[in-house]
Amino acid sequence: MRRRTRQNLVLGAVVALAALAVGLVIQREQASLGEPLAMVDTASVTHLRVRAGDKPSRAFERRDGQWWMSEPYRMPAHEDAVARLLAIASATPRQRYAADRFEAARIGLAPPQALLELGTLRLEFGITDAIRGDRYVRTAAGIALLPDRFSGWLLAPAESEIDHRLAAPLAAVTDVRIDGQAHPDLAAAWSRVTTSQVVAPEAPAAGAVTVELADAQGNRIVFRVWRRDDGRYVALREAPALVYPLEEPQMQQLLPAAAGAATATR
Repeated sequence: MRRRTRQNLVLGAVVALAALAVGLVIQREQASLGEPLAMVDTASVTHLRVRAGDKPSRAFERRDGQWWMSEPYRMPAHEDAVARLLAIASATPRQRYAADRFEAARIGLAPPQALLELGTLRLEFGITDAIRGDRYVRTAAGIALLPDRFSGWLLAPAESEIDHRLAAPLAAVTDVRIDGQAHPDLAAAWSRVTTSQVVAPEAPAAGAVTVELADAQGNRIVFRVWRRDDGRYVALREAPALVYPLEEPQMQQLLPAAAGAATATR
């Protein structure tokens, strides 16, 4: 009886130790899942680059506390767009694996489908898994499965990540000319107007109004403005060529009555 008791005690101790070991492993795995994809101080990042598929590379740099797009356009960047890209590194993976756990080509990492560089940090993105739709991401630490809420940010057109203010990068508009005529009363309106989106350029309609903006330093921006058949107004920036769609209430603040009426009928 004592022998069987001893055996039971030993067996119980072995089971308890095994359960403890499993519990520690689970705790460690759970703790690791709570960690971000990569440790990076986003406040210190000054350069950012995105490559996705056959789209042109997009590059950003921080100058004097403000983000600028340097490729493919040299324009002030939309701060929210840059913040979304920076936030990808702090997302929490569902699972983590060693770098050699998968054949890179089978999970879309040879070559990567998208690449995000935050300073010296490199994140490579593959395909999504068939179970949850999580995306494979390769870092220097290995491969992670990350909930795919960010693909749209990686694939965003460069135009959408540009500052939505029409007067950017002018600090303040001091001179406005509509078809060559000075309209200083419109300077404040042009300084603050923003669009809901910036898109790729299109050919201006015949008879479009020419708008010239200038700041106190003599920097100038030229737009061609017209009304589409759908009733929306379009401001086509001359350099770089970009389109800023605008609504009629906005145009009533940006054009003198005569020019606005003429544009509406062209």
